[in-house]
Amino acid sequence: MKREILCPKCRINVRKLFPTDNPYPGEHVMFIDGMALMQYRCDNCDNTILPGDKCTAFSSWADYGGVPYYEWEGEYINKQ
Repeated sequence: MKREILCPKCRINVRKLFPTDNPYPGEHVMFIDGMALMQYRCDNCDNTILPGDKCTAFSSWADYGGVPYYEWEGEYINKQ
């Protein structure tokens, strides 16, 4: 499973890469919008995300091999 915190601009760009939540058979993506609980760096562009700023928790995973999806977003953002 891949986990990233994205700024609003990068959320738009990454979502364009994944127009559906199941881009390929057995593969999944999830975008959860919220507000940052702490200061972060965007995993895509490295811009600073301050506490309370809008951001997105992005996950991607596959049904086969690797780490399966687990809920992690609440540790980093207040979900909207």
